[in-house]
Amino acid sequence: MQYRAASMIAFLCLLSLITFPILSFGQNEMVSDVQSTESNAVVSQKSTTKLRKDVYQAEEDFYSVFNKLNDEKDFDVRCRYEKATGTNIKNHVCRARFITKAYERHARRNRNDLSRAANQNVDPALAEKTAQYQEKIEVLMAANPDLQAAFDRYNAARVQFMMRGEENDSK
Repeated sequence: MQYRAASMIAFLCLLSLITFPILSFGQNEMVSDVQSTESNAVVSQKSTTKLRKDVYQAEEDFYSVFNKLNDEKDFDVRCRYEKATGTNIKNHVCRARFITKAYERHARRNRNDLSRAANQNVDPALAEKTAQYQEKIEVLMAANPDLQAAFDRYNAARVQFMMRGEENDSK
């Protein structure tokens, strides 16, 4: 029973993270060989902490532009640092308002009765809303060069950070 409750929470967590992997599919082709070489030089000069902060800042900048263009309040995204239960380590999290509301509904529904959570299935409306959210981002990116540029900066920062991780792994 507790396993299904935990799987529901895990699903909601993963749901908030699915947008960028889908949007970033194929984005690496956009980086030319010259940019890649320049990027390698920059990566080697920056600390891992600085690269991580660059990713967080670029992500927040992207969502700032997105929120200005977005006309659906539930799709507005807020970024913040959160500590998971049982740890003092803070994670940078950007989450759409509808996802935050889903977390809150889930917590209210199940705060006194974990067994009730085990009998809950994933809300199909939430999955549909997530698809609408992804579509909204794609449409706005296609129509707005500023949003596309913000995404490209985010993606470049993310690639640099991942390259640093690969450098460290190969040592």
